[in-house]
Amino acid sequence: MRFLRAVIVAALVFPFSVSFAFCCSCSNSTPIQKTSERYQERAVFTAHIVQSIGGVSNWDGKRVSGRVLAVVHERHWGVPWYWPKVVVLDGSYPCDTVMEIGEEYLVSGFRERYGVVAVNGCSRTQPMKTAQVDLRTLDGSHCATPGGTVIGRISRANDGVLEKSPGTNVAVNFLDQRGKSYTAHSDGDGIYELRRLAPGTYIAESLAGQDYYASSREVGVEDGICTEVPIVLRNYSLRGRLLPGLVATVNLVDVSGQTPGIRSESLEPDGRFYFRAVPDGEYVLAVKTWLEDTGTGRDFYYPGTYDRQKAARLRIVDHVLPGGGTLDFDAKQLPIDPIPVRLDPPGSGRFFWRVQLVGPKSIVGEKTWVDGGPSVLLYGERGGSYRVRLYGFPKEPPKFNDCTSETTNFVVRPGMATIHIAVPANCN
Repeated sequence: MRFLRAVIVAALVFPFSVSFAFCCSCSNSTPIQKTSERYQERAVFTAHIVQSIGGVSNWDGKRVSGRVLAVVHERHWGVPWYWPKVVVLDGSYPCDTVMEIGEEYLVSGFRERYGVVAVNGCSRTQPMKTAQVDLRTLDGSHCATPGGTVIGRISRANDGVLEKSPGTNVAVNFLDQRGKSYTAHSDGDGIYELRRLAPGTYIAESLAGQDYYASSREVGVEDGICTEVPIVLRNYSLRGRLLPGLVATVNLVDVSGQTPGIRSESLEPDGRFYFRAVPDGEYVLAVKTWLEDTGTGRDFYYPGTYDRQKAARLRIVDHVLPGGGTLDFDAKQLPIDPIPVRLDPPGSGRFFWRVQLVGPKSIVGEKTWVDGGPSVLLYGERGGSYRVRLYGFPKEPPKFNDCTSETTNFVVRPGMATIHIAVPANCN
C-alpha cells in the first residue's frame, strides 16, 4: 500500500490538462526488439490500465486518457526490481499517446523518475490485442543477422471498409532493387515474415488477384533489424501502371466537365494504381508530378503527353474499360526518366541519409538511403536541369550536427548512368 500511495501522490502533482494531439505526425515501423539499440534503453513490460490521472476523453465509445495508472504484469526489460507494482504512464505532449481504461497494454517507454514511464511520441505502446507483431519480435530472435527481416499483418478491406478478420494463408511477394522476388505466406493470425533479406529497399508486388490488390509501402531493410510493413488487401475495378517509386497523383477527369476528377484509390510503390467503382462515362487520365519545380505541379496525360488535346479518351462501362483493358503507361513515351544515385563511400553509420533532388527553386524529390543498399532511384523530367545532394540527420543528435554534401549538377537524359555522391569527410 505504501508503494501505491506514493505513486498516486506523485501522480497528483502532474498538471491535469491533457492535450490530445491527434494531428501530430508520428510513425515508427520498427517493432519492439531487445537486440535493437532503439529499444535497449527503454522500459518494456505489460500492464493493465486501471485509472486516469488526467483528462478523460470518449473515443469511439472508449474512455481514454494520456496519463494513467497501470498495474505492471510481466517485466521484459528496463524495469528495476525495486519499482512499484503500480506505475504512472505519461503519454502527454509531444505526440500524445492515449490509453484505454481497463485494457491490457504492451508498454515501451523511457523511465522519467521513480514509478513514471513516458510513453509519448512513437513509442509503439499499444493494446495487447493489436501487438501481435511486437510480441513476436520482442527477444530479437526473429531479427537476427545476417540480413534484416520484414514482418507484418495482412488485413482485408471490402469497398474501403477494413474487416476485423485477418488475411490468413495469403502469399505476398517482395521485390528487391534488382527485381528478384521473395515470397512469404501469412499464417493463421494473418502475419507474414521474410527473414535474411540483404540490406536495401524492397517493394511489395501490389497486383495480388483478379479483383484485389495488396496495398503497402516501400521498406528499407537494415541488417539485424525487424521492420513492420502492414498490408491491406483491397478490391478494385480498374487499374494501370506508372513507374515504380514515382511520387504523383493519378486522376480520371470527366471530359464533359460535369463531375470533378476522380482520384485513384492508391498509387503503390511498384507503380501500379487502382480505381474502385468509377462511374460510367468518358474520361482522360491525368498524372500530376512536382518535378517541374513550379510549386503547383504539372499534368501529363495517358498514354504519355503534356498536351491534353492529344490525351486518349477512355470510355468506362460498368466501372471498367470494355474488354477488360488496363491503363499501363509505356515508359518510353513518358517525359520522365530514372536517376540512380549511390553513396561513395557508404559512410560511418553516424547519420540517417536522405538523397535529395533539387530543382531551380526547391527540393522536388527525396529518398532515404538504406545502409548497405545498392542505390536509390529518383525521377526527373527529361531535359530538365537538377542537382542532387545528401542530407544527413545524426543518429545521436547531442553528439553530432546535421551534415550536407556538395551538390552534383546534371541534365536528365534517357539511360542515365549512376550518379556517385561522396559522403563529406567531416561526416565520417
